[in-house]
Amino acid sequence: MAYPFYGNNQYIMQDLQNMRDRIDNQMRQVQQQGQQQVPQVTQNFQLAPSVNSEIEGRYANNIDEVKSTFVIKTGIFVNKDFTTLWVKDVTGKIRTFNTEEVVEMDEKDREILLLKKEIEEMKGMISHEYDNTSADEPIKDQKSAKLQTGKRTNAK
Repeated sequence: MAYPFYGNNQYIMQDLQNMRDRIDNQMRQVQQQGQQQVPQVTQNFQLAPSVNSEIEGRYANNIDEVKSTFVIKTGIFVNKDFTTLWVKDVTGKIRTFNTEEVVEMDEKDREILLLKKEIEEMKGMISHEYDNTSADEPIKDQKSAKLQTGKRTNAK
């Protein structure tokens, strides 16, 4: 079977040149689109967290966790029940504190506490008076003496 361009070198060369031109145009279009669509890539490496506070705080279960934690500024560590507080500085020095809760009282609570304290002091004074009495001295029951003197009898 014979092709119409078989044997015609000029026709083949022209066809190949047209293909090359189309490929070049497509390559230019792809390159232009690629340059327009690809945003510039900027990489920022943050070596330390950017926190504006002067201290950082975390929960810790024990002193070993505090020792193994790296701090870049003064760190405060507290256990979950807030009974122990650790302060670690950037040199690695750790200070330990025991904490207790301070409950703010209103005026009525303060008055109740004051009255309870006074009652306890009075109880102490009374027990101190009983302790000072000698064991040989009999304790007189004043109520029973009064009742006996004023007692009526129906004896005939």
